[in-house]
Amino acid sequence: MFATTFNDSVHAGLDKVLGHSGTEAVLVHMKMADGFPDPMEFHVKLLALFGPAGTLSLEKAIVKHLTTGRSLEVLEIDGVLDFNATVSSVRRGAKALPQAMPDL
Repeated sequence: MFATTFNDSVHAGLDKVLGHSGTEAVLVHMKMADGFPDPMEFHVKLLALFGPAGTLSLEKAIVKHLTTGRSLEVLEIDGVLDFNATVSSVRRGAKALPQAMPDL
């Protein structure tokens, strides 16, 4: 179930920032068009492709979709989104630390 939720959130978040064709091109380039086996691996591949600033923007859009309708908010370290901790929290269904995520 989480794999489907994560997959849907990745597509929705990337689509919001890159558009559908941009999302498909990025996922094919990252060799992740058929799914996302590991959020950490996905994060590392985003960093390699977009650098820290671009990755942060994309991950914010993904996390925003991932946490919509859930009783948790994003985890941050020193005011910066912690993508892996937030995804892990959603996976566990645990309540994350209450931090507000800035709008994109």
